Amino acid sequence: MADGARNIDLGTMATPVDMETAIALIESGKADEALVVDLGDSCFARADGRHGLKGLLQRLRGHRALMAMAQSDAGETVLAMRSGKPDVHPDVVAILDALNNHD
Repeated sequence: MADGARNIDLGTMATPVDMETAIALIESGKADEALVVDLGDSCFARADGRHGLKGLLQRLRGHRALMAMAQSDAGETVLAMRSGKPDVHPDVVAILDALNNHD
């Protein structure tokens, strides 16, 4: 993973929580480093990278945004860009704009 998350032994894993609960716990300051997040399809996320809970929160927010885009019907909302460039969903434009404005 981007922040160096490690593989984990599922036998020692704490009781997982869903993504929305995990985000709420981290944002409220009530989460600890042992937090395990069930992303579905036997995928789990933990705060085991070098950025700890902050890195996990960013990964979860990104995962949530990608899942929302994947489940939305782009249809008429895809914006045409200048000639010769691919069409981009407005959510992707927002993500790219946020990356460009990052300190």
